[in-house]
Amino acid sequence: MTVTRCVPDEHFSTLLAYLEGLQGRARELTVQKAEALMRELDEEGSDPPLPGRAQRIRQVLQLLS
Repeated sequence: MTVTRCVPDEHFSTLLAYLEGLQGRARELTVQKAEALMRELDEEGSDPPLPGRAQRIRQVLQLLS
C-alpha cells in the first residue's frame, strides 16, 4: 500500500510538511517512487485516472522537485 492511499485527507498536509524536510537520498528515493506511481497511473489508462491519487502524487512531486 502506498502513502497516497493510507494517509487520511485530514493528515495529508502534515505528511507534506514532513516530506518537505527530506534531504539527500531519502528525498531522491521519494521523488523516484512518486514518479513511478505517476507512470503506473498513466499506463493504467483509467478514465479518469484516479484524480485524488494523481493529485496527491503531483503535490509530492511539486514539493520535492
